[in-house]
Amino acid sequence: MYSEITINCPENLIEIVQSELINIGIEGIWEENNTLKCYIRNKEIKNEEIDFVLSKYNINTNYQIKSVENKNWNAEWESSYNSVKINDDCIIRATFHTPTNTKYEIVITPKMSFGTGHHSTTYLMAQSLFEIKPENMDVMDMGCGTGILAILSEKLGARKITAIDNEDWAVENSLENIKNNNCKRISVFKRESNFEGKFDLILSNITKNINLQLIEKYHEALKSGGIMLLSGFYISDVIDFEKKSNELKLEILNTKSKDNWACIYLKKC
Repeated sequence: MYSEITINCPENLIEIVQSELINIGIEGIWEENNTLKCYIRNKEIKNEEIDFVLSKYNINTNYQIKSVENKNWNAEWESSYNSVKINDDCIIRATFHTPTNTKYEIVITPKMSFGTGHHSTTYLMAQSLFEIKPENMDVMDMGCGTGILAILSEKLGARKITAIDNEDWAVENSLENIKNNNCKRISVFKRESNFEGKFDLILSNITKNINLQLIEKYHEALKSGGIMLLSGFYISDVIDFEKKSNELKLEILNTKSKDNWACIYLKKC
């Protein structure tokens, strides 16, 4: 028998919490209206591990558990999982989807629904890369997750990409997806924020607070004329980035939004 665990989760934490729950053995997750429905075999439930993940993100641990009939959760999830169209030239699809003739096809092994390109911030970042055109740029992808943005950067002609994440699962999944896409110019590192080097383009799709904490380090790591592309925060948060940009004398090139999420381009003058 399986158990269904119902967890209320803030929208900005849904992707990372799903990923962490899968890492502790949850076999399937569906999300609807900021509620996660998680499925696991009864005998494998470890409440203390679930409590640890939720407490880590200050989420209420008063979740509901009930028994449900056995199902092939992976197969059911795959049947409802769609590829993501960024534009006419770019599609992000899973390994179990039929190949397309799209010019820039990104193939990933998704860990359920985390980092699949479905989230508005990933869509905004990927779309923005086509506008920035990173050909011959040295790129850093901070908080690379599944590596989608690093992979797209190489496909768009970036000279060298440094992908960084502080989670083991992200490093492992990025390496797997880099191999899926035959990429040769991406290096993946497990690090905190102590990155090294100078970059033409820095990508950071994390959260408002972490982006604001790291923006000065990003500024130092950018070459003159370099671009910082930030997302992972709401439209209402943009004003905080505008204030910080003024302090650092960063030029705001563009601000975009989708479903109340924002993406901002900053240039080092």
